[in-house]
Amino acid sequence: MRVKEVFHAWGHRNVKAMHRTTLEITREEHLTPRGDCIIAVKSERSVSNLSPEVKQAIKCDGAKATLTLRLLDVEEVISGRGSERLSLTSPLSIVCRKSDYVCPRTLMIRCDKAAIDVNRELVEYLRRGLPLQVILEVEV
Repeated sequence: MRVKEVFHAWGHRNVKAMHRTTLEITREEHLTPRGDCIIAVKSERSVSNLSPEVKQAIKCDGAKATLTLRLLDVEEVISGRGSERLSLTSPLSIVCRKSDYVCPRTLMIRCDKAAIDVNRELVEYLRRGLPLQVILEVEV
């Protein structure tokens, strides 16, 4: 079974994308310079309001997930895993992690990329406040 959800978030002038183990998209409108894992703000989604089908699929231990980030002519794909330990209850954030750590904000674990690995051209576009298309696909 494969499920998909598409939504948008926006860049912000303070996007640094320098964190080595996590990548975050938030519903918050503001970003301080300290938020080095956050790549986008004003997200239409957090983990808590993803579709029931996506949430059910990603809560499977064998689930494979991809988060595709598209902005203008740049595309970045982050691959990770689901887990039955995911609670998906945060109303504010989506966090992708290289580790196995799980909290209410965690969408995927064992990801192949974190914020620092995101294409720098994409990061520059995000710093201009441009809209980002986010495509989440989960296969069980």
